[in-house]
Amino acid sequence: MGQPRWARSTDSVADVLRRGAWYRVLEDDGEDQVVLEVRGRPMRFTRDDLTIRATPPDRWSVVVRTGVLRPTLGGGEGQEVVTTYAVCPHCAERQDLPPAPAKPPRLTCGRCGREALVDWAPC
Repeated sequence: MGQPRWARSTDSVADVLRRGAWYRVLEDDGEDQVVLEVRGRPMRFTRDDLTIRATPPDRWSVVVRTGVLRPTLGGGEGQEVVTTYAVCPHCAERQDLPPAPAKPPRLTCGRCGREALVDWAPC
């Protein structure tokens, strides 16, 4: 394989891969199997379960939570459940988005401190 490539999950493997986070492609058989680096270990996935790109991510990914919300997702007594968050393109940290209708063009990561544009198309 030539230059490094990056992949993120579709909804079908979101329980294994964090939705919105990009992972380095380690191997690609050119047909249906792709090996990604996930938490420092190689994991094999079907190409149909991934979105693959040639360049590293440079924008925040916006993720809209779907399905049943678990208590671990927030919304304690007197708090609203956050259903949309962004994923940092540099460190994959999740960050709550400002309340609607605000759509800032850029965000700064609370973990790594780097700033990037926001890709407002939900993944």
